[in-house]
Amino acid sequence: MPKTFKDALSVLVVEDNDLNAKFVLAILKRQNYNIDLAVNGRICVEKFLKNNYDLILMDIQMPVMNGLDATKEIRKLEQQMDVDHRIPIIAITAFAFEHDKQNCLDAGMDDYLTKPYRPQDLIDIIKIYFPE
Repeated sequence: MPKTFKDALSVLVVEDNDLNAKFVLAILKRQNYNIDLAVNGRICVEKFLKNNYDLILMDIQMPVMNGLDATKEIRKLEQQMDVDHRIPIIAITAFAFEHDKQNCLDAGMDDYLTKPYRPQDLIDIIKIYFPE
């Protein structure tokens, strides 16, 4: 049975800014989700390989490896692992132009949320992938 929004989803938050990370973590904790944090794309890829996440929330501009490159790497690994479904990756970024959104989708992300956003905006986008 597919997971729903009300299940204890396992979410990897990839964010290098402490304030932004605290904001998204507070929203997710209110949903009783299992949350993990990575501060750059390289750590994200490493955690992806070691854990079974339901969802990844990915910042774009980070040190070491950015969110676009991390997403491309995850998609490549999913193909190599022959997974039965790919993990939803949602960009959470300050880049707000249409070409920025297209860059995220072209990298393999499933959706796009621009900063600043309201808590309900994040909840609504998660519900697209995990309906109630």
